[in-house]
Amino acid sequence: MTNQVMPRNVERTRSTGPSEVSLVIKYLLFALNVLFWIVGLVMILIGVYAKTQKSLGEIGNTLPWYMDPANLFIIIGSIVFFLAFVGCIGSLRENVCLLRTFEYTIDVLLLLEVAIAVYVYVDREKVKKNVEDVLKDTISNYRDDPDLQSIMDWVQMEMQCCGVAGPEDWEGNIYFNCTNDLNKSGEKCSVPHSCCKDYKTELNAQCAYGIRKPEVSDVERSQVIYTDGCLQKTFDKFLNQDNLILLVCVGGAMVLLQLVTTGLAHHLVDGIRRQKSKWNQPNFRGNQNPGYR
Repeated sequence: MTNQVMPRNVERTRSTGPSEVSLVIKYLLFALNVLFWIVGLVMILIGVYAKTQKSLGEIGNTLPWYMDPANLFIIIGSIVFFLAFVGCIGSLRENVCLLRTFEYTIDVLLLLEVAIAVYVYVDREKVKKNVEDVLKDTISNYRDDPDLQSIMDWVQMEMQCCGVAGPEDWEGNIYFNCTNDLNKSGEKCSVPHSCCKDYKTELNAQCAYGIRKPEVSDVERSQVIYTDGCLQKTFDKFLNQDNLILLVCVGGAMVLLQLVTTGLAHHLVDGIRRQKSKWNQPNFRGNQNPGYR
């Protein structure tokens, strides 16, 4: 009777038994990181494109780096891109070192997010003052960077406000300044068009020219431009009871996603270590197979 030779791959499967590494967890973690990797790459490309356009136009060079939205896109995108790349390679190659790096970095970022949230809640007035200072710097550099200008215009039009505390904050911009006799700008004693109530319908970029001149009364001014400050309006809009619940839900979803991701990485590392321990057992039949040495 002829002995039937068992295929080597079948013999290996029977001798080693089921793997301790879950393929579901492995490829789910890989898929999530591919998604994050794409998001990070898109953010980097947007930031690089914005920087390139500003360099070609020779503008935006006078701003501090942390106030340039293009730089923020590049920095945040690079962090997301790097972490996602580490997570992708670590899960695909079952590399414990990379997976641990990924897991611990996510944990640190999560702790920082919680600490920032607690700080903002406990010291709200100080945070509000810091935001006010940043916004006033934005007003000072309004004409120096097209990204800041677009953001400020969008905020003023959507929130129906003008300036940080009111229209007089635009006195801090050299082009809109009303008290400097050396200011020969046509926008002197004005505010940006985004402060105008009828700009969306009339599209008149000169709608607010001279609106801050002393001879213009408060009643006349309030008929043409918004007179409420953007800071308080933004706080009132987003930190009311309805929107606060929405913000908490969104923040909770982001935290949950990070917990799920770091939990998957932790579970995958445990599975890899259990599998390695199984291979290293003296009585493990897989050790007799050259393919597992």
